Amino acid sequence: MKKIMVMFAAVGLCACAGLNKNTVSYHMNKYDGSKYYVVAGEGQTKAEASQNALDNLRRNIIQHVPAIESQGILNDLVANSEVEKVWRDKEASSKHFYALAVLRRDNAHKILVPQLDQTDALLAGLSAQFATPAEPLADLRIAYRMQPLVTRRTTLDEAYQFLASERASYKPEVFAPYKNALKEKLAAVLVGVDVQGKESKVMVSYVVDALNQMGLGVVDISDPDKVLAVDIQTDVDGYDSKKIKGLIWVSTSAAVSLVDAPRGVTFARFNVYERAGTSRAEDSLRRSMQSTGEQAAKQIQTRLEAYLNTK
Repeated sequence: MKKIMVMFAAVGLCACAGLNKNTVSYHMNKYDGSKYYVVAGEGQTKAEASQNALDNLRRNIIQHVPAIESQGILNDLVANSEVEKVWRDKEASSKHFYALAVLRRDNAHKILVPQLDQTDALLAGLSAQFATPAEPLADLRIAYRMQPLVTRRTTLDEAYQFLASERASYKPEVFAPYKNALKEKLAAVLVGVDVQGKESKVMVSYVVDALNQMGLGVVDISDPDKVLAVDIQTDVDGYDSKKIKGLIWVSTSAAVSLVDAPRGVTFARFNVYERAGTSRAEDSLRRSMQSTGEQAAKQIQTRLEAYLNTK
């Protein structure tokens, strides 16, 4: 029995003797992952290695939470990180320096939680202003004010989850009603779509996609509950190229009107135009109408948002 114990002890000594204590993994493993978020960096000097470790920590957070750069809280997280270890691996062929940037997870939560609670409080105040019974356009004004807060709350929560050892969301039961209310109020604003003319199906798909991206409800132009109407008249013209033999040009255009349906008032009217040339008339038509549809969709989004935000 004693011989067996001696053999295990000998194996342990050999393992320790062969362990390179200068490696990044060795030093990182000293930190409890449930308490610390640790990122390594390297450089030719101690200062360079330290700065690269902090820069890598910043990049890692952005990689997992891309929207955090626009929310003004990333600098606070990095500022609360510390470079706790800088060393040189003397056994490596290139004897440059390594460093570890360390962010305590509880410190990260102390930064994020007040921001999350503040955003929830602002959302609660806005959601309390919704009309009873609902009034689509009046409620939409409030929903537009909620939209950037919902975006911020989502980003903060993603950062919270990323920097939490258990990867849990922060009070999802509090946030979910506000997020759902925003979707419901946007979808309650019904937009009737009517596209007439040649190749109208292509145009319809772009317009409906644009309205869906805005979160608005899309209905047939005949729906009596529509709040807004999008009327489009398309036209197509084709001709052979005078300079290049076999090249067929197709031009498409769309005349777009945006209407406040209850008031019967047209608040925007514009035209878009595009042409495309290929050796096949059907290919030229498809490319031309697709480009016209993209242009129309972008303008519809921009003009509708401008109108609804001032209603």
